[in-house]
Amino acid sequence: MDAILAALLVITAGVAIWLLIAGLRPVAAPSTPRRQQLTRSQRKQLQLLAAGLAIGLLLWIITGYIAAVIAAPVLALLAPQLIPHSTGKTTIERLTAMEEWTRSLVGLLGASAAIEQAIIASRSSAPEALKEEIGMLVARLQNGIPIEQALTQFGDDLDDTTGDLLTGSLLLGTRRRGSGLARLLEGTAETIADDVAARRQIEADRAKPRANARFITVIAVVVIAIEFLFNPAYVEPYRTGLGQVILIGLVALFLAALWWMNIVARDPKGQRLLRPTGDPS
Repeated sequence: MDAILAALLVITAGVAIWLLIAGLRPVAAPSTPRRQQLTRSQRKQLQLLAAGLAIGLLLWIITGYIAAVIAAPVLALLAPQLIPHSTGKTTIERLTAMEEWTRSLVGLLGASAAIEQAIIASRSSAPEALKEEIGMLVARLQNGIPIEQALTQFGDDLDDTTGDLLTGSLLLGTRRRGSGLARLLEGTAETIADDVAARRQIEADRAKPRANARFITVIAVVVIAIEFLFNPAYVEPYRTGLGQVILIGLVALFLAALWWMNIVARDPKGQRLLRPTGDPS
């Protein structure tokens, strides 16, 4: 009974700490789509936590290792985020959307529309990956914000080196006007297209190491689970109190190794051209 009470206290403390951290995490006031996405993310985390607790309790009942009650929920919550995964796909989608939007502006400018009119008209056909940023740019223009200020804020919304290239071309066009703007944007679209092609090649080269890392992680977890379930004599030293503390430490080291691999696999964020990354001014 004491062991069951201790396990319940550990579970309650773990859930309370997780909820406290989630509640204290600063979150900027998001738009409606992002708020819905955040809600889905929180719901998924709760589902993973519940599944991890259920698995941990089941493993504790089967194997007698109370450490499973702590390790399983932590693994369920953190492992999906720490296993190396691609962050380049979203970047490529956004760059492709920038290229599409730039080409649509070229077509609208070819119809003798002013740059402000072209931007406002482009909102209806804006690519999905940039619909929110373009919508905010149009809203600023319609609310009377000067176009240079609106474009500068648009560049901050994009927060990307290539986005600065596009924003810079638009800023240059607003100052010079004339028919040269369409040619300038067309050249910008070609540059973005070249960037997308290069990033696709890089992403293809990185896909195999990421897949190997995920495969190794799954194999390690499966082998360890088999040892604890079907070869208890091999892992008997971990049944003691000290052994289970060491076991939790090994799980923490395993998660740290996953975190390190995930950091190495991430695409580095390029330095912005119009404003240093993270500069709020």
